[in-house]
Amino acid sequence: PATPAGESKLQTSHVLPRLAHRLSGLTHPRVLDMGSVVGGNLQFFIELGCKITSDDLLKPVAVVRPDGQQGIDWKNPTTNRLDHADDTYEAIIAWDIFDFLPPSEAQIFAKDLYRVVKPGGVVLCYFTSRETERREAHRRYRIQGQDKIEWIPVSTTRMLRQVYQNRDINLFFAGFRTHTAFVLQNGTREMLLEKKLPS
Repeated sequence: PATPAGESKLQTSHVLPRLAHRLSGLTHPRVLDMGSVVGGNLQFFIELGCKITSDDLLKPVAVVRPDGQQGIDWKNPTTNRLDHADDTYEAIIAWDIFDFLPPSEAQIFAKDLYRVVKPGGVVLCYFTSRETERREAHRRYRIQGQDKIEWIPVSTTRMLRQVYQNRDINLFFAGFRTHTAFVLQNGTREMLLEKKLPS
């Protein structure tokens, strides 16, 4: 059943502890958090010794930015969605962004993730797997501990979710391997995807 609007739920994360362990073994790893800006999430990664950047991809994009330049052209297949240099991040927290992108945009976005994550780096993603979740409210995620994440419904017009199958995910992340994957109690796939090292 869908979570009632306004009701948050604490979920056990099986992927976050693995990500935290991985990052804590690196020297000042760079992490990109692509969800809504949540101070506690930033602090979580800072305490692991990370350099954290926050970039909410689903926030509204103005047609003309304050500096007079045009905003992101979402329909242009050559557009880089992420304004970051190649091979910048050891980890990217993409949350459920793919749920809100149609296949053509999801394919482009995955290629952009591949571009900005370092070889051997990882991407954390959630994928809706049940048709009944299509109309659930958009969520914000708040890390409450090494293995606990609070899912907070937020008001938004972007409520229609895509439901991607494993074959779709494998296609999007062709340059990655599945490091860890779990299906949570609510049916959501929680995945850690690792960019393959050059052969």
